[in-house]
Amino acid sequence: MNKNLSNDDLTMEDVIKFLKFNFRFFLIGAISGSILGLVIAFSIAPQWEATALLRVGQLGSTGSTGSTGSTGIAVEPSLQVVDRIKNRSFQNDVLKSLGLSISEDDRAAKSFRGSLKVKLEKSDLIALSIRGNSQSEAKKNLSAIITEVKKIHTQMLSPSIKRLEQELAAIEQTLMKANAESERLVKSLDGRTDTLSDKSFSQAALLSNILLVRESELNNARDLKRNLEEALSPERTFSTQEIGRVEVTEKPVFPKKSIFAILGTFIGLLLTLLWVFLKSRINDDR
Repeated sequence: MNKNLSNDDLTMEDVIKFLKFNFRFFLIGAISGSILGLVIAFSIAPQWEATALLRVGQLGSTGSTGSTGSTGIAVEPSLQVVDRIKNRSFQNDVLKSLGLSISEDDRAAKSFRGSLKVKLEKSDLIALSIRGNSQSEAKKNLSAIITEVKKIHTQMLSPSIKRLEQELAAIEQTLMKANAESERLVKSLDGRTDTLSDKSFSQAALLSNILLVRESELNNARDLKRNLEEALSPERTFSTQEIGRVEVTEKPVFPKKSIFAILGTFIGLLLTLLWVFLKSRINDDR
């Protein structure tokens, strides 16, 4: 064998001779493949990617022993939120809000579902990303997803917040009445201590006991009010929200022209190798 791979007993020297002899074909194939890859890349509509981190809302906890150290309870487990966003029904609702078709054959709907990525970070934040044919479209698509999650969580959170607010209002009313009653008892007690009769003393002792009980009830009510106010504070009770802003890539993330060029080069070399080998076999059979 001189310049073609026609012998089964190949040596390294034969391979090197084969490559040197056909080098120009491999070079032409590589360049042609690279050019073809770039042509394909330029013919594909570019896509930008929008990303965001989502923090699931929570309801502040009042605690069971008057403690205000508890941060709160998530309106929905983060993993469940991830599954919700992946659900086709949820995605259809978002597509409708964007004024897009929900048909499986619709190109825009396919692109929306195919490019939507959601995963749970170690910090329980939810990472979202989606692509669009422009920066504004990518940002619009991702904002619509976040808005839909917020709407659902607001509906889930509202009844509990309303209940806590009603409890706080009732406690405040109770405190107002209890404070007024305590002031009345104090004034009455001051009047009873001005006389030294046994009857006045007994009444004064009874009023003192009542005042102590009322004061204890007032302290408990004040503790409960503080717990409710803590639970409803923005640090404990808040709606689902994105961390920072929705970010959009400055340059298209697809297609990557360098990757298309490399793939084109590889395919061009592979096809050239196949062509040269087949040509070699045909020449040997003659």
